[in-house]
Amino acid sequence: MGLNEYDAWSAPRRLNEAHIRDKVKEVHMNFLESGVDILTTSTYDFDYELDDTGPYQMKSQWVFENLNLVRETVDEFMAKKSKSVDVLRPLLAMSVGSVATRITGRAETANREHEVDGECKRVEGYGYKASEIIHYFNVRLADDILRHAAIYDVAVIAFETVGDLLEVQVICDVLKTKADLLAETAMSTWVTLTCLDEETVDTGGSVTSCFELLAKCPQVTGVGVNCTEPHLVTPIIGKIKQVLKECNAEDKLIVVYPNSGEIYLSRELKDGETNYWKAHSSYKDWNFADAAMEWIDNGAHIVGGCCRITAQNIAELAKKVGKL
Repeated sequence: MGLNEYDAWSAPRRLNEAHIRDKVKEVHMNFLESGVDILTTSTYDFDYELDDTGPYQMKSQWVFENLNLVRETVDEFMAKKSKSVDVLRPLLAMSVGSVATRITGRAETANREHEVDGECKRVEGYGYKASEIIHYFNVRLADDILRHAAIYDVAVIAFETVGDLLEVQVICDVLKTKADLLAETAMSTWVTLTCLDEETVDTGGSVTSCFELLAKCPQVTGVGVNCTEPHLVTPIIGKIKQVLKECNAEDKLIVVYPNSGEIYLSRELKDGETNYWKAHSSYKDWNFADAAMEWIDNGAHIVGGCCRITAQNIAELAKKVGKL
């Protein structure tokens, strides 16, 4: 992307800076050119408060500006491809992230490394009360935000990198209060978990229990994992299929978009370390496109990539899928 760690994470809040706006637009365009069918907005982390403080209007405006930019980019992409009858307009997924984004100094992905004595918040609710998590998602899913999302052609609300059982319950409860508006705007939702292993989400809760809650929530359209180590995806797909069958919810889509398997250094870099992602020997010869084809073969309906998966990786997968 050509930005440092701080600029990359803060970019969606700094679209008033021309060089930042251009970089975000460039990334969107690169993924569009790679052949994506679904493009996620850069609205993952907007640092909403867990109480009634904080400049809500300013932060909501950041969301609207990012929605405008991504639709503008898609419009330009479609205009360039207007002579090709094979190009369908990509769907937009608006990310609302996870309440874990509120924890300073803690990455959300389960495959992270902290200081030896660092606080990683692997406790229920990340240490927050249910009422605080409810407030967070009520703000992120405020009616004006959802209506703007629909105006900007958003098709899916994406709850991403969710690592906690209590958080999953709260998401389901909040979505039920938004049932009429979601139906009115015809927007779908998906909820994807970040997992320590095939049995456990990030804060220690049961993966199966999370999927059972999601399977029973009528407002959830898709379930799956993201920002999780790739080798966990296939067994988790099997678990999802089993839960959906047992809950008579096999109409829900299975959504998987793991990271590269590298470990995120959620701490200060040490001597000799040059970036915040550390290679994992298990993935030395790993190929994203081949792995994604395996996930499709095992029942995933929507596949993609999270951290460190590039537009080139997606292009390779698009070529393989195009040969089916």
